[in-house]
Amino acid sequence: AFLAISTLLPALGACVNMTGVDDLDREQDRLDTAWDRFERSAPLAYTYTVHVNCECPRDVTRPVTVWVDRGVTEYLLYEDDGQPVPLSYANSFPSVEQLFDAIQDAIDRGAQVIDVEYDLTYGYPTDVYIDYDRSYADEELAMVTWGFRRWD
Repeated sequence: AFLAISTLLPALGACVNMTGVDDLDREQDRLDTAWDRFERSAPLAYTYTVHVNCECPRDVTRPVTVWVDRGVTEYLLYEDDGQPVPLSYANSFPSVEQLFDAIQDAIDRGAQVIDVEYDLTYGYPTDVYIDYDRSYADEELAMVTWGFRRWD
């Protein structure tokens, strides 16, 4: 049920928490549990805020409110001023479903570092750090999320 989200990865940068490749089975179990919780409890339409951590342009590192309806991103608005995210940066701000897909991709590809925290109520990822290969710079995925709520 997960798709590879390679469009998210090139633009995203570094963070500090690390868990090694020896934990892939545990990470898969944690992902499956969180995904099941998300599918059972999350509303069809929701908003949440994403903050990307990277050595990127400011328009990528500003917190963004993501508005999603039935898995499709409808709006991306900067949290600080409410302005829309330029289309050129839209792929940097995933829906929760896309974030789950990126984590599954990291597990499937045997990323060297996967460190993810999940919300206890809805199961969505709240803190994500993925490093496919520690010997390469700037191919990491690092972001925090917060403020998940129903969009009515």
